[in-house]
Amino acid sequence: MSPEMNLMLFVLGTCISSATSKQFIFVNEAKTFDEAQIYCRRFHCDLASVQDTADFSSLQAAVSGITTPDAWIGLKRAEPNWLWSLSDSAFYKEGETEYRRWRAGQLDNAGGNENCCTVDGGGEFWDVSCYSRYPFICYDGNENALQRYVFVDQNKNWKDAQTFCRQNHTDLVSVRNLDENLRVQVLVPPGALVFIGLFKDTFRWSDNSSSSFRRWSVREPNDSGACVAQRLSDINTWVDQNCNDTRPFVCQDGEKVQILRVKLKSGQNVNDPVMKVFIKEKIQEKLVSLGMPKDAKLQWRVQSDGEIFHLLENDMNSWK
Repeated sequence: MSPEMNLMLFVLGTCISSATSKQFIFVNEAKTFDEAQIYCRRFHCDLASVQDTADFSSLQAAVSGITTPDAWIGLKRAEPNWLWSLSDSAFYKEGETEYRRWRAGQLDNAGGNENCCTVDGGGEFWDVSCYSRYPFICYDGNENALQRYVFVDQNKNWKDAQTFCRQNHTDLVSVRNLDENLRVQVLVPPGALVFIGLFKDTFRWSDNSSSSFRRWSVREPNDSGACVAQRLSDINTWVDQNCNDTRPFVCQDGEKVQILRVKLKSGQNVNDPVMKVFIKEKIQEKLVSLGMPKDAKLQWRVQSDGEIFHLLENDMNSWK
């Protein structure tokens, strides 16, 4: 007898590209940000997203020699989202970018500007102002590094700490899992708070990728607008602009994929291995009926706690 279950699917379109296949295309047509996004999604994959320095170099190459002042890329202001400073997607396993261990009562955004994160000696996270000054921990990913986690006993604001880590090591430390949390917390002096690489970002990529890579010009973003353009005429940095302004833009090509968000109602434990197989089969049947190829592969996204589904607080019989 099949388990009773109500299933709702929420489908988000996105694009993925390997390091060898991602291509940027400069389009010399003046359009608003929304018009440029529609064009890129119709004829390519999406507006350009930048995951790391390699992507940024490819983007620079695509616009090399262009004399127009600037061009839209796929970054736009959105609801705040917590991201790690180190944006290399290859650095994180499935679910590791979402690892959090907030102290009870934190995420209170006291003063309305607590957009950076510290860790205490117990490994718990605190949201604090980015302009506060704390010591910090760097991560060093170089092959010849004497130590991976480097405590720096200098009080700096978050941005200056990030700059120091990037110049002398790799970046501010990411805490990807419980093991790394334990490694980091032993470096924190008793009673102290120490900056780590987690920060609240107010911009989101058009293709829904979670990269925290940014290349802002000096004193940017300055609230000139909600959409982002890359300067082409001077130093290839980024500025925020009015989304209704018209300018050329950069698209990207890549493999289109679908991300599914699933909401279930069931009286059974949907994290049970047998139930997960059953649910995946039902999702496959539903998507095939909507036109998905029968040989398309489905893969669960594992959360930072190792589970697939989480119980909704406002509905004890709902999982997502």
